[in-house]
Amino acid sequence: MIKISELFGKFEKIARSGLEAEQAVVMACQQAGIPIRDPKKIKIRGSVVTLGLSPAQKSEVFLKQAKILAILKDNPLTKQIKVVR
Repeated sequence: MIKISELFGKFEKIARSGLEAEQAVVMACQQAGIPIRDPKKIKIRGSVVTLGLSPAQKSEVFLKQAKILAILKDNPLTKQIKVVR
């Protein structure tokens, strides 16, 4: 019989990779010159990253989106991301 902890081990790996992807997005934004104060407001859904920022910061993200995406393409966890909002 399979232990429950073995079943949840699969989900732990998925959750860990999601956290690592969020950290990669934070680092890419910081390298582009956009400070992220609350990494908990980052949502990654498929190929779209949504940042919970103020309208002024979102404008800055739009202007620097190409640079952020270029940084994210280098990371295997975030290479599928095509849009940063």
